[in-house]
Amino acid sequence: MLRETMTECGRVRGIPAADPRITAYKGIPFAAPPVGELRWRAPRPAEKWEGVRDCARFAPISMQETPGADPDAFYSREWHVDPDIPMSEDCLYLNVWTPAKSAEEKLPVMVWIFGGGMTCGYPAEMEFDGERLARRGVVLVSVNYRVNSFGLLAHPELTAEARAEGAPPANLALQDQRAAILWVRRNIHAFGGDPECITVFGQSAGGRSTWAQVASPLNRGLFRRAIAQSGGLTGDFARYPSLQEAEARGEAFLKHLGVGSIAEARAMDAREVLEKTLSWNGPRWSPALDGVFLPEDPCDAILHGRQNDVELMCGNTAAEGNFRFGDTLEEFLPNARRLWKDDFDRMMSLAGIRTDEDIQRYYRSRAFHPFEVGNHFAARSLERQGKKPAWLYRFNPEIPGDNAGSFHSSELWFVFETLAKCWRPFEGKHYDLARQMCNYWTNFARTGDPNGLDQNGRPMPYWPPCTAENGESVMLLDDAPHAIRPEADELFAFELSRQERT
Repeated sequence: MLRETMTECGRVRGIPAADPRITAYKGIPFAAPPVGELRWRAPRPAEKWEGVRDCARFAPISMQETPGADPDAFYSREWHVDPDIPMSEDCLYLNVWTPAKSAEEKLPVMVWIFGGGMTCGYPAEMEFDGERLARRGVVLVSVNYRVNSFGLLAHPELTAEARAEGAPPANLALQDQRAAILWVRRNIHAFGGDPECITVFGQSAGGRSTWAQVASPLNRGLFRRAIAQSGGLTGDFARYPSLQEAEARGEAFLKHLGVGSIAEARAMDAREVLEKTLSWNGPRWSPALDGVFLPEDPCDAILHGRQNDVELMCGNTAAEGNFRFGDTLEEFLPNARRLWKDDFDRMMSLAGIRTDEDIQRYYRSRAFHPFEVGNHFAARSLERQGKKPAWLYRFNPEIPGDNAGSFHSSELWFVFETLAKCWRPFEGKHYDLARQMCNYWTNFARTGDPNGLDQNGRPMPYWPPCTAENGESVMLLDDAPHAIRPEADELFAFELSRQERT
């Protein structure tokens, strides 16, 4: 097995995974520690080291709210189970799981970007164990990056500084992710991976980040495929502020810190910055349209065919969560007018909203689902451009243990086939689905087509691409996976056209 190998910065030693046919390398630096004068600067190259670096443990997670601090919180029961997990501003590390026996194997590579609303999350989360994906013959890389104010602060001083240094003026979180992908391009051959066969994938904020990486003109030719899970391409949820808006937020944040300059903010202790970040009541932390990394909204880039030419798979869970904007007419109407603008009357008519009960029915419709709308938006755009078709899924098995249903992020246990780590009483049908989903994801990374054979040698349920010719089919990943053709839906069609126009 490939237990030791040589990277651009020095030699690394991995450890056998639970399956000794897989080698895990944890905590490999892909950039210099973003501390001191490097706080709020673009990622710099990592320093070289002498001897062999022991890569047996995950590096510290990025600065964020303590995972599991509230043991009753929903995701604390799922995977944020360790409040004592090490945390540090020195966080730019990645992890590799490889089945390779030598560096010459040229296996497909999958680069994982975690979610967490751009404010939290980390690759050491228990569901992200890369062993089961690697068992399918891929090299799995999981990436850490700066979040919240540490990764998304914009400020006029930072803009001027970055431009003087030839770097994008904002979006450090996205720049960290890109630096990791570039590291993979330069180094993954040493782990038996093929740098010309990289799939970038992520979920929630990681899915949104995946869309951003697909859209960034800096990434031409950097990776071949992308999987966006619950990425929110369209709608108010996915809005990107302008650089000027982000800078104004940054100026307000520095006042919240009680300092008058970036230099003073850099002199603050990281824990103090974190405490102020957690008490911040301003706009949510978000990537911005900085004119360099993101010259335009990814939605616009994909609509007009200006995205990078990558093969695409995307999908969502059926019960993503609460993105509602009012449960009574009194609450709903002003928000709907703000969001729908000139389309307000038409949307109200198509949705048939006259009572509070009608609002609830609208929330159950496909047209309200911000992720499903965005996925079909992308698929239609690719087809119109004559690109290879997208592959769409909807995840909706019975999830045991509570009444949460197929909640936002519930597919993660299945994609990584890590159900045995979960508290939920999963049974045979769930393990069957997880095995198939792990197969679908790795097949796509290998060939650009999720279809293939199951472990028993028989073909898995057929997953058709999403095209107009086959009725924009979606793969329903439930207790018995099968393709579905969504019924004609005038409201959904109008919502799609509205997104294309706006």
